[in-house]
Amino acid sequence: MNRLVKKIGIELEMPLVKQNYLAADFDDAKKLFLDFSTQGWIKKNDPNTGALIGVKRETPNGLEMLSNELAVCVLEASLAPVYSLNEAISYWRNFKSSVLLPTVEKNNLKILGYGTQPISCELKDLITQKGYYQIWVNMVEEDCKEWILQNFPGICSVQFNFEIPKEKTIEILNTFLQLLAFLWAASANDSILAGQKLPYKSQRFHAYSTLNRGRMYGRSGLPFKPYLSLCDYINRTWDLPLFEIMRDGECLYPKNLYLTGNQFIREGSAEFYNLEGQLSQQKINLNDLELAIYFCWLDFRLKFNFHQGIKLEELVNAVYTDNEQKLLDLIDYIVFEVRPLAMQANDEEISWLVLTYLILENLEPVTQYSQKWTYEDVKLAAFAAQNNGLRQNLNDKTLGQIGLDLLKLIHTNSSQKYEPYLSQLHSRLSDHCSLADDAIRILDNDGIEALLDHLTIRQA
Repeated sequence: MNRLVKKIGIELEMPLVKQNYLAADFDDAKKLFLDFSTQGWIKKNDPNTGALIGVKRETPNGLEMLSNELAVCVLEASLAPVYSLNEAISYWRNFKSSVLLPTVEKNNLKILGYGTQPISCELKDLITQKGYYQIWVNMVEEDCKEWILQNFPGICSVQFNFEIPKEKTIEILNTFLQLLAFLWAASANDSILAGQKLPYKSQRFHAYSTLNRGRMYGRSGLPFKPYLSLCDYINRTWDLPLFEIMRDGECLYPKNLYLTGNQFIREGSAEFYNLEGQLSQQKINLNDLELAIYFCWLDFRLKFNFHQGIKLEELVNAVYTDNEQKLLDLIDYIVFEVRPLAMQANDEEISWLVLTYLILENLEPVTQYSQKWTYEDVKLAAFAAQNNGLRQNLNDKTLGQIGLDLLKLIHTNSSQKYEPYLSQLHSRLSDHCSLADDAIRILDNDGIEALLDHLTIRQA
């Protein structure tokens, strides 16, 4: 077992489409979830709207969920955490072929290995009826709201969650920040929208960059800079406007739309609206601060699981005095979430699971290698890669060459054990060709129907 990874969780957001590849609608999603509910899954209704938003079931390893993401045309599968890489690989494959695809196909639907809806982009009328998303929509700035609401709901990704040692978290986080340009360029898989080529490689990258302004500034996409400590990470999340608080399962949002977590801490209470517009005074509690930490969608997110029974004052004091050891004492465990990867085609999400896991397994040489460039250079390269892809230079090497160097840093035993997955990445990096480049080539040579067929996820 990897000495730095205790558990692995996988979340996959997939375009859910009709037989003609147009985005699935509310009726499609509802019928799908009702079908799963006849197979022993428990229906999941939003407590604010009452809408059916998914299903869940308990397994020996924990909870499995299928749910709607921001739009009903995105189906998210959240798998229970497992203890090894091999277990995670076989779990996803078996779930996909034995659980997910049979019911999806029975309902005359398809799922795609792609980072967005390839032929549908008018998606604002498909936003999931969930209180959380009503608040999200209201936080989007007016100057980009029309574009965001038409396009962002179709964004799909694969996200890996690794339970890691608390004391190694900042080293891991900052090392992955140094790899951001490579990860964005190499995993891009959303260069076609509405059946047409986009003027950039990644719709997902462009969408997060567009979203990241106003009250969303600093909440999504590229972090501003590397982190000094866990206290620094938490304090940055508290410096953002509060997204929401929860009272008796109900979503509330602040009357002062720019109320930050730190301001809420100082004042102790504030006025909040519920989704019906009723105003009430609410005192701060520990859960409010935990939610403020959680509601950030940066390219790498930390999920803190604090010990039961800690007090708000203990957490605030540890963070405000930058007392790292005191903060560590309050934390049970931390999950490190990898978020930049678009949903992949033809099982390539497994190659990325293997690579990110093995980066953690070989953290020391990867960290040393990645310090050859600055984070400012990383951010510049990430934006430039929207045009240049893996051929973009960083520190006198292309991002493709940097990826090949990372593969060389992986211990021989691991690289041999997982050679089929790593060789696939090796070929891509050698050719400087991402899945986004594949999509453009297929569209140009064979047309949109061939591309849609290529992207369809099928049983092995």
